[in-house]
Amino acid sequence: MSTAVFSARERFTALVQVVGGMLCLQFGSSYAKMLFPTFGAAGMVGLRTFFAAIMLMLFFRSWHSLSRRVLWLVLPYGLSLAAMNYFFYLSLGRLPLGTTVALEFTGPLALSFIHTRRWTDVVWTSLTVLGLVLLLRPESAVRPDPIGIVFALLAALCWALYIIFARNIAGKLPSGQACSLGMLCGGAAVFMPCTIPALWVGIQAPLLLGVSVIVALCSSALPYTLEMQAMQKLSAREFGVLCSLEPVSASLAGAILLHEAPSLLRLCGILCVVLASVGTVLMPQRTKATAPDGPALPE
Repeated sequence: MSTAVFSARERFTALVQVVGGMLCLQFGSSYAKMLFPTFGAAGMVGLRTFFAAIMLMLFFRSWHSLSRRVLWLVLPYGLSLAAMNYFFYLSLGRLPLGTTVALEFTGPLALSFIHTRRWTDVVWTSLTVLGLVLLLRPESAVRPDPIGIVFALLAALCWALYIIFARNIAGKLPSGQACSLGMLCGGAAVFMPCTIPALWVGIQAPLLLGVSVIVALCSSALPYTLEMQAMQKLSAREFGVLCSLEPVSASLAGAILLHEAPSLLRLCGILCVVLASVGTVLMPQRTKATAPDGPALPE
């Protein structure tokens, strides 16, 4: 009896960790958007990856794994991670947070549809398309920024590539080291064009630079650590269902911190994308399952 109670308690703790990491991620994105007027979207990408790489490298002590072979292994993963964050922040500068995250979710959804051949996928694809129509449909004189939409879809494409590259390194490196070294590669890629100008601005506004450290902690280091611990206690299906709620948490964070309360039409579009994601996770798989050992963070 005590074992069953302890197991249930562990699973509840894992659920809290996933939800907590999700909320940290989206509230971190909200605070990042608040800093756009000072550092710009590209500058925030540089600061986030720079500070997150330092935190993750220190936490996982990944310098022990540094070698030319390992860096070449994680390089595509790190570059796709940096590109995903870059386009996500560019889109976030033009669209509400909830809409941006929902559009970005089409990347892993499309990847899931490509790798399965089930009749129910027609239902989930149709639901995704309906959600996109509702999200992108103009409301009175207010139209979604087309450039922001393009950036969000590019972030979705990079997220799909990120998942593919993460699967390629799964089992070859511990997930914590893979994520930290990938973040290091991504940070190196954007260091010259994005990080250095932002650090120069931060020298003149040290308080805001300190807030960017908190953004890196909330958006990368803390969510990944919490989710990695939770994945040891939850099945891949349970973890996927919980992650499918991310557009909802993004809308909540955007409404509270950025005053981006979605209209009923936009909210229905977000829920359609969430339902399509949940349905894709819950339906039985016909293809060979892949071990969920690789990193799974979206941003």
